[in-house]
Amino acid sequence: MTYSKRILTNGTKFGTIFFVMKTLSSTLSASKARNNFYTILDEVSQKLKRFVITRRGSAQAVVMNLEEVEAWEETMEIMANNRLVRDILRSEKDRLEGKVISEKALLKKLGISPKDLR
Repeated sequence: MTYSKRILTNGTKFGTIFFVMKTLSSTLSASKARNNFYTILDEVSQKLKRFVITRRGSAQAVVMNLEEVEAWEETMEIMANNRLVRDILRSEKDRLEGKVISEKALLKKLGISPKDLR
């Protein structure tokens, strides 16, 4: 198995505790990925880690958290829409120029009580 060791320390009033964590390399051959599949799934789901899977030394696939994939897909959808990109750039320009209003001021202007939003 391809593991790297990471030593973490945690200072307490009784001294320093040393932790040795074994983590998988982020690039694995297909056979090592197969042998460590459940560990890979745990690290992807719990630590938002990504793994590149190689075959005969060439990168073939990436294993990553589903939420991260969905976020990338949403970003690509937005970037493909020229009108949305133009609106985002315009709003960023307005923000930099100070053309903004606080949430509290907006609610007051619209006559909405924060309690109404619950």
